[in-house]
Amino acid sequence: MQDLVKKWGKHVLALIVFLALSAVYFSPAVFDGKQVRQGDMEKHAGMGHSQMDEYAKTARPGEFSVWSDAMFGGMPYVSGYGNPAPQLPNYGIVSGLLLRLGTNDAGIVFAGMVCFYLLMCIMGVNVWLAIAGSIAFGFTSFNIIIIEAGHITQAWVIAFMPVTLAGMVLLFKKKWLWGAALFLLGVACSIGYGHIQMTYYLVLICLFIYLGYAVWKIKEKAFGELARTTGIMAVCVIVAVMPNAGGMYANWDLGQHSIRGATELTTTTPSGEKISSGLDKDYAFAWSYGKSELLTLLVPNVYGGGSGGMLGSDSELYKELKAKGAQIGKEVQAPTYWGDKSFTSGPVYFGALVCFLFVLGMFVIRNPMKWWVFAGTMFLVLMALGRNFDSFNTFLFHHLPLYNKFRTVEFALVIPELIFPIVGIWGLKEILSNNVDAKAFKRGMIGALAITGGLSLILWLMPSMLLDFRSSFDAQYQLPDWYYNALLMDRASLASADALRSLIFILLGAGLLFWYSKAKNKQMASVVVSAGVAILILVDLWSVDKRYLNDSNFVSPNKTKEIFKPSVADTEILKDTTSYRVLNLNNPFLETNTSYYHHSIGGYHAAKLRRYQELIEHRLQGEIGMIMEALKKAQTANDLLPAMAASHSLNMLNTRYIIYNPEQLPLVNPFAYGNAWFVRKVDIVENADAEIAALNTINPLETAVVDKRFADDLKGFTPQPDSTATIKLDSYRPNRLVYTSNTSSEQLAVFSEIYYQPGWNAYIDGKEVPHFRVDWILRGMLVPAGEHQIMFEFRPQGYIIAANIAAYSGFVILLLLIVAAGYSIWKTYKKKNASTLQE
Repeated sequence: MQDLVKKWGKHVLALIVFLALSAVYFSPAVFDGKQVRQGDMEKHAGMGHSQMDEYAKTARPGEFSVWSDAMFGGMPYVSGYGNPAPQLPNYGIVSGLLLRLGTNDAGIVFAGMVCFYLLMCIMGVNVWLAIAGSIAFGFTSFNIIIIEAGHITQAWVIAFMPVTLAGMVLLFKKKWLWGAALFLLGVACSIGYGHIQMTYYLVLICLFIYLGYAVWKIKEKAFGELARTTGIMAVCVIVAVMPNAGGMYANWDLGQHSIRGATELTTTTPSGEKISSGLDKDYAFAWSYGKSELLTLLVPNVYGGGSGGMLGSDSELYKELKAKGAQIGKEVQAPTYWGDKSFTSGPVYFGALVCFLFVLGMFVIRNPMKWWVFAGTMFLVLMALGRNFDSFNTFLFHHLPLYNKFRTVEFALVIPELIFPIVGIWGLKEILSNNVDAKAFKRGMIGALAITGGLSLILWLMPSMLLDFRSSFDAQYQLPDWYYNALLMDRASLASADALRSLIFILLGAGLLFWYSKAKNKQMASVVVSAGVAILILVDLWSVDKRYLNDSNFVSPNKTKEIFKPSVADTEILKDTTSYRVLNLNNPFLETNTSYYHHSIGGYHAAKLRRYQELIEHRLQGEIGMIMEALKKAQTANDLLPAMAASHSLNMLNTRYIIYNPEQLPLVNPFAYGNAWFVRKVDIVENADAEIAALNTINPLETAVVDKRFADDLKGFTPQPDSTATIKLDSYRPNRLVYTSNTSSEQLAVFSEIYYQPGWNAYIDGKEVPHFRVDWILRGMLVPAGEHQIMFEFRPQGYIIAANIAAYSGFVILLLLIVAAGYSIWKTYKKKNASTLQE
């Protein structure tokens, strides 16, 4: 029993520490049942999930849907119900245990610390240093800020990153069984939690680490070991992908058709610049970290903190406002952030002591692998600079596979966030294990103090020596000189105060290490230094994190539900139980309140369909602007009719209701074309440019414009006007629409539904028939004479196959993990029995 306590007691202690820290930080959620007010999660809730919940209640056995009409006229893989595959237990049971404390808050930080602790233990770090590193990783400001913002899948992926590295370390140590198990679990979790951009960055750092290992083994001529490790890792990656096949297929398929995929329009700008085959470069690089803004890794408020920061009564701006007679409270909100992003929730802060230890580690670690880790880290830092290191990142944008599929490139800093505490604790381990001679220790201390302490000292005493505290966005505020001058002084004061703060933490940490170097009882001193470093890191990060996520950010669950309380306009629209779309004039493409209840013209999604985005840019924005201008001038509702009649693209999307004020009755658009109609004319055009240009001249109610690639579907068809022809929608479900048509001759029907292939299949009287794209984004079909039933059904075969592969392989991975654990226990038991018999 004593042996068991001695072996596992320290790990239990670490888990208790992590549990306590997570629970205390998120105490309103853990103990009071409150929720963090998370903007992105609120938007996610409005993406049509509530509508899908209602359809799920009436779904047939085995029915599923991965198509939703809630946003942007309709798109796949955003919300749905059901599953085409059986529900089997999988490896998610293992990772899910770590998130039980709170899947959207406390559980994420707890999981991150546990995973990092696992990595530290595998690296041979003592318990207190492992706890220190885990706190540094779990409580880094970026992790807390994205939880506050609601980037939950991103936070999950980051939390489990250390498991992948832990698996690699074990494989490099020739611990094949658990190396493979952890590497497999880490990769599976990273892919499974569904934030591919974070997984992409993890892959990049893993490649650098693998290259370092490969060079090492090649130099040793250990080709067999290298081949074995490489083979195991390759198999693990393949197996890890399989249980995530459904999600990966959805991401891949949507990616081909979304703004992350290539455009069909002209692929060069007027100036001749190449257009990305993915996202627009300016859009992708909009959130790029500034070069000097990297100082926030060391000094949190050096760039003013988050947008709309608060200044206290001791600030220059507060004093000036008081002197001008302004009525203000204890604090005043001001544009304290002065970087070149349009807004930010807060800085990426690694911790002053963590930065000091990272630099120290680079000096004292003798293992050449550190240079590969360092090179990978710097590569990711340069990627995070985006447009601020333009030539490098433009090259990557057009040539590095998949890089142009992601936006917000500053997210690449998640890898340095992981590596800094790894290298810092690694170096500290070497020092406390007496593996660093006095000369190397002295050189490292001087270098780390000169770089981190020196920068902090300059920013404390002379902040304007390095920074000017002016932003390119300041002009938009049109601030009077007295206000602006006071603001500049306050920005400098914020930087100076936090620089002093960082300097103090660095000096305290350095002081502990200096004391250790002089201590006679190295073993006791090692424990004191390790615990001291853990406490310093915790105090440092905790106090900064509380600036961005504190008790004021928690609300009761009822408060969250009130966000989607139906407005006057919603209540009126919901009385209409037929199928139509709704336009909200209030930021239509940046909100999801409308899509909570209705089929919206707008919405909010990072991967909306590219053709729909191009329709927005070429047609919808102009029509919306025309309606808003008409609203400003209108004396009566009739004054809006000309603008509505001229909004052909909104009308072909069956926009029946327009919300201009949620607390007023909606506008009714009498010109919406309905769910389907027959056209009298067909214009076949050469390419996408001509197709979208035609929308400026045609009346879609009379004429359909068709790309020539679909010309064969119209072969032999001659439009014949039929005034008696009818077509109507009989029943609607997100994945299945049924119409009845009645015509005296063959007609071309246009359906006010988004064209998307592969996935949608069309049937006439139960027989599958072709359909094609018309009017840039809608569906068209030749309908024979007579009365017929027409059905559209969304059953993407690729997704169905992928979902079944995912279900069974996820179960297999769980079995493999159980077998690995069982084998290890059996082997340990057998070894113990053998030693007992020998005694």
